[in-house]
Amino acid sequence: MMNSKKCLAFLIDNIDSGSNVKETLEELSIFIGSNSVSVESIRNALSEFDNSENSEWSIYIRDGEYSEISLEDIDGEDLNILIKKPVGGRLFFATVNGFLYELDKEELLYVKEILVLQNFSAFCTRRYCIKPWDGELIHSLPRQENGSDEVDPRIGLVRDLTAKKVPADPYRWLLTGPSSEGKLWSKWQNIAVLKLSTILVSEVWAEDVKTKVSIHGSRKIIFNLEDFLDDPSFYGQLKEAIEWLLVRQDADARHEVLIRRLATLLWQDEDNNSSWIVAAKKVLKEALDGARLDHKAYIRYKSTEAVKAVADLRKAVGEDISKITSRVHRLANGFIVGLAALAAGLGVRLTLITSNGSWEWSGLVFCIVVLSVTWTGILLQRYISSSSLVSDLCHMRSWHRSVHVALSRAEYKDLALRPILDAIQLYKRTIKLMHIGLVVSSIIFFLGFIGLPAIHSGDQEDASSQQQRSESIKKEE
Repeated sequence: MMNSKKCLAFLIDNIDSGSNVKETLEELSIFIGSNSVSVESIRNALSEFDNSENSEWSIYIRDGEYSEISLEDIDGEDLNILIKKPVGGRLFFATVNGFLYELDKEELLYVKEILVLQNFSAFCTRRYCIKPWDGELIHSLPRQENGSDEVDPRIGLVRDLTAKKVPADPYRWLLTGPSSEGKLWSKWQNIAVLKLSTILVSEVWAEDVKTKVSIHGSRKIIFNLEDFLDDPSFYGQLKEAIEWLLVRQDADARHEVLIRRLATLLWQDEDNNSSWIVAAKKVLKEALDGARLDHKAYIRYKSTEAVKAVADLRKAVGEDISKITSRVHRLANGFIVGLAALAAGLGVRLTLITSNGSWEWSGLVFCIVVLSVTWTGILLQRYISSSSLVSDLCHMRSWHRSVHVALSRAEYKDLALRPILDAIQLYKRTIKLMHIGLVVSSIIFFLGFIGLPAIHSGDQEDASSQQQRSESIKKEE
């Protein structure tokens, strides 16, 4: 019986024409004409699938009219063989054309490894590894997750009116190790150059049967996007430029300075029939060196703006803290005014006691009125101050979020939020202590208001008894 390596190789390589093999991500379709290949060889090759213990692979054998038949009935029949492949973190391709055709599929975002039934040295990109396959029917792998800091060039960098020329995932075209050799590598590299070169332009669109790209500098320069590369070393220059460009924090700024440099160097090639890849190959290295210098100058300028933003933020935070602190002072002043009112009421009560000791009920009513007025005023002031603080904090949050974009999240917390939160904590503690102090003061006031008349009457009785005793002593003498 044939081994698994010879199984797929036999079915693909020993048929009349390559057009009889069609392959997609999920399946491989092979047409074999009657009497074109040994029936016994086909039967032995297809039996490999029956003997495989991998349930992720499946095969369907149909005749020329697409009716399912068994292996025993394939003599003299045109065969349409459909092989279902597993799709996951590992993909399988039996043909180079099938592999190249599916390179733009979204499913490749979650792939770790791609196996191709060809002889070549393996190579890896920043998305997955591409390796030769011996045809063994092995399992797939779990799907991998993508990083959250990846850049999509179609968002904010390049305007793609074709919706397909600019790669949504440039990382699958960026080599991470040594290059490879052979037919598959050469074709993959040509496609990678075509894809990556569209990231270094301002706009891509279709015009008749051609694809056009433009560079927007001081003037708009238009080129043709052609699948042509006469110098394989250009891929290395292109890869270096794209890797420098794809930094999430300031990809748009890097793209802008690089486009300006390219436009400055390419203004002499302003010809609508010029090839973009050929033109870019001449000036990309010089443009990238200049763009790096321009970007450093831009970073210094942004740093100056960031320092100014920090100073403005500090001033704004100081003003915000002053507003909160002023409310704390108003609360404290209200508490002091309340204490003064209580003291004044107590003084009036003492005056009434000393002048007339028959005003107990009137004094009690006066005590209740003083406490009610004091508590009502302080609670009303507290409500107004707290409501105003909540409103200001809501506006402060939206204002800070929209203005101070130059700071990182950690810097913003340390420089802006923490002082304000500390001031709010002071405000809350002041309210709590004021409430406790006012309750204690009110209790003391009430007890003093009620107890002082009794103490005063007792003192008067002692004084009168002492006076009577002294008078009796005088009479006895």
